[in-house]
Amino acid sequence: MIDSMIERSTDAAHLGSGRPQASERGFTLIELLVYSLLLSLVIMIVGGMIFSSVTAARSVVNTTETSTSAQLVAKSVVTGIRNSSDFRLSNPVGNDQLLVARRASSGATLSWICTAWYYTDADGGSIRFKSSALPITAPTPAELSTWTLLATGVTPVSGTGIFSALNERLSLSIHGLDGLHPPTDITTSATSRAGASGSLTCF
Repeated sequence: MIDSMIERSTDAAHLGSGRPQASERGFTLIELLVYSLLLSLVIMIVGGMIFSSVTAARSVVNTTETSTSAQLVAKSVVTGIRNSSDFRLSNPVGNDQLLVARRASSGATLSWICTAWYYTDADGGSIRFKSSALPITAPTPAELSTWTLLATGVTPVSGTGIFSALNERLSLSIHGLDGLHPPTDITTSATSRAGASGSLTCF
């Protein structure tokens, strides 16, 4: 009887060591390849969406920065001319433009200060600003580098200059460039307070 039980146990062990149950099976090579392919497709789709989002965000930032820079130039010029008694526009060299204005400064009593904007089409176009208690003349390249940089990548909307003057009225028309994206156009004008008195001579 004991021998019979041993034989049955041995037969059961042999039967158990045959094909594994379905729950114990692993992945086949083909299944792994299919899963890997599906995972790669998902990563490519998600990566493409992220790249598109980053590119769109960068485009918005560049356009905003360009628009802000152009608006900064327009605000500086318009405010300066509106608060000026007179101004002078000249072409120191080539297509460069120098705009000098005698501007009333803020304070309890009226006082005057010289302000100037210099546009050059060198290096893609730039506008710089300077204020002084002394007359402002056309700067040398070394002197111009010390002026405050307002904007780069600026070109005229038409013609060769961004400034134009008629009597006491000054007009400003600029393209603000940011590389691959469409330019931001800003056109504005301001009139000086001609006839205001003061002892300071700016040009």
